[in-house]
Amino acid sequence: MAVNYTSFEPLFAKYRITDFSQVQKAWQEPHRFYHNEEHLAFLLERINKSHFSGTEKEILYLIAFFHNIVYEVTRQDNKQKSAEKFWQMCQADEQIKNLVARAILDTHTHKPSHELSAFFCEIDLAVVRESSFVQLLEWEQKIFKEYQCLDYSLYKPARIQVLRNLKDKVPQNAQNLQYLIEYLQTHKPKIGIYPGSFNPFHNGHYNILQKAEKVFDKVIVARGVNPEKSEFAQNDEISPVLYYRQKESFTGLLTDYLSSKEKDAEITLIRGLRNGDDLAYEMNQINFMKDMKADLKVVFFHCDREFEHISSSAIRNLEKIGKGYGERYLPK
Repeated sequence: MAVNYTSFEPLFAKYRITDFSQVQKAWQEPHRFYHNEEHLAFLLERINKSHFSGTEKEILYLIAFFHNIVYEVTRQDNKQKSAEKFWQMCQADEQIKNLVARAILDTHTHKPSHELSAFFCEIDLAVVRESSFVQLLEWEQKIFKEYQCLDYSLYKPARIQVLRNLKDKVPQNAQNLQYLIEYLQTHKPKIGIYPGSFNPFHNGHYNILQKAEKVFDKVIVARGVNPEKSEFAQNDEISPVLYYRQKESFTGLLTDYLSSKEKDAEITLIRGLRNGDDLAYEMNQINFMKDMKADLKVVFFHCDREFEHISSSAIRNLEKIGKGYGERYLPK
């Protein structure tokens, strides 16, 4: 469901919202799987069909556009930052700005402070109040993807607690929420672990990661110390494209690291291939690993042909020749 931003240009002009493109860019951020344009379009449609009119409806539209304009799952102040962002971008009457900002803050607890906020909190929780179990499950999968940067051992108990709180808040759909809680209590997501030294993480690695993410519920990028690569330097920020994905460093045996993740998820090792030489090398390594972990599960992904020639060592050599020569091979 797309948002027709052009149709709201008069609204933004009326309330002197500066740099409207920032709003559109925020709702299109790639790490949003539920709090995205589809969710925004749903809210805008509910507001359009509401009994409100005139200025009240315009205020509701502003709340919808700005209530999640800042959305980073590792932050605890998204609502505060969203309200601040609205206040900075809007040059309207302060009474209206206060109504919008207050309603944005209210969506953190869904405890409204005024009539328009009450209506917006109601439609913002419509997915919880009105959904069948199947629809709640689809919603849960989207939320899980948004929080994929967190280890599942942390996500699972925190998410169950959130659902229990929502069940108390929305008793009319308590049974379906309870079904979802029970599902999460026993569910083990299929998680792939993609290990490597990633020095640097290049387009070939990214190509493999994107393919694996179409197969698994999520993929952990696990950076291990390879004793044969003396140039390895531990650095958590191995690539900006991994910012919203789970990435970890580990030492010791990879098999031990894989086993440490198996309590809460079904774990599969991911290996990337460029050619037949890679396959021969990987099969030899896998046989060693199976000696230490008999139940090892492995999936191989072949990178697209355009990336077959790329290697981290080649990129490092290019950088030795000239700073920036290897950047064309790194994901943007």
